[in-house]
Amino acid sequence: MGMIKLPIESQNFFDRNYKEIFSSGHLAEGNWNKTLELWTEKYTGAKFSIACNSNGAGVLAILNLLREKYGKTKIFIQSNTMYGVKTTAITSGLDFVGTVDCSLDYLMPTLRQLQDFVKNLKETEKSVFLITHIGGWINPEIEEIARYCEKLGITLVEDCAHSLGSTLNNKHSGLFGFAGVYSLYATKAIPAGEGGLIVTNNENAYKELKKYSIYDRFEQELDLGVNIRMSEISALLSYSVCKEIKKIIENKYQIAQKYIACCEKFGWNFIHPARDGQRSNLYKFILKTNEAEPVEFFQKINSRTSPVYDYHLGNDPEEIAKRHICLPIWYDLEEEEIQKVLTELAL
Repeated sequence: MGMIKLPIESQNFFDRNYKEIFSSGHLAEGNWNKTLELWTEKYTGAKFSIACNSNGAGVLAILNLLREKYGKTKIFIQSNTMYGVKTTAITSGLDFVGTVDCSLDYLMPTLRQLQDFVKNLKETEKSVFLITHIGGWINPEIEEIARYCEKLGITLVEDCAHSLGSTLNNKHSGLFGFAGVYSLYATKAIPAGEGGLIVTNNENAYKELKKYSIYDRFEQELDLGVNIRMSEISALLSYSVCKEIKKIIENKYQIAQKYIACCEKFGWNFIHPARDGQRSNLYKFILKTNEAEPVEFFQKINSRTSPVYDYHLGNDPEEIAKRHICLPIWYDLEEEEIQKVLTELAL
């Protein structure tokens, strides 16, 4: 497989600007952090944004805040997500009470699956649901899930590690619940090596998270916090990549159109990136199957990248872990690799 690349425009922009950081002496808490946060707010429509050093750090900050300032005591997650989501949930100090089953349709929980879990949950008003948007798609029932959670007093937090640039009915992920956090990790759809972007429309949450991120060392009112700041060099690199997000995603759609045409011609089942109000960022291109022997069914597709997850954290009634594979679709993927995929799909 080829290497994940950054647009040449991103590389050139970084090259033109990084020396100014060194000459200014502002290696942290400078203008590039603010520039990145303003870009995030303008791009997503969020009222507030905070750049942080990772998705995990941002999520942990939100959960700590909910525990200490909002009276939350419990947390649950979905079964089809990264193991690190579970460890972060437990590290937050909230009582981990289980996982919600997921559906093969979008590899995420449905409203009904959430309701089945919650019917056995006590004190819903003290609970947090840390939901994960998978593979570049927003949970297709997120609006209904958000209303259901609000009705029961469950705080909805969105793990948006996969979904910077993804929308559902023109609304960006991270803006359906209390807060959300994107990832800029090296393998993500918009890769900048490392970094996270917190988004929220809750002003109080923003102010408290901003204090948390620097130990509240100035106002000294919040007895909660650690350093989750992003350095200026990381902020410049992140902005250099994020400002080319349209170019990156458009390139992925050019690749996806070739895969889609081939899948439709030869009968492969896939998750469509732009249907039913979805506009995926195409972090993954996902094939799925209900065949009795999925491993054998997919065996001729050798040109593939890692599955979303090849494990599950709870029940996996629809066998998601083994009933999907992912085709390579990163930015500027070599034409030779694309043609290999198309050849294998046509066999």
